[in-house]
Amino acid sequence: MGDERGDDADQRRADVYSSARIGAAAALTIVLVVLLVLDVAVPDYDISAGILLPLLGAILALLGLEASALWKGVK
Repeated sequence: MGDERGDDADQRRADVYSSARIGAAAALTIVLVVLLVLDVAVPDYDISAGILLPLLGAILALLGLEASALWKGVK
């Protein structure tokens, strides 16, 4: 009985972390889209690679962690 409660708690914790990673990646993606729209719409607004690359790296890192967690769950 005790193991079932622990397993349920572990699953809920994993679900919360999964939701947080996906939410953070979605928020960063929205920021990226807004920056790119501003870059196109505003003539004097230029986005440098120093802004875009870390943002893309953070999105990919979060999605990579999620993919890794899913892969571990499949095995």
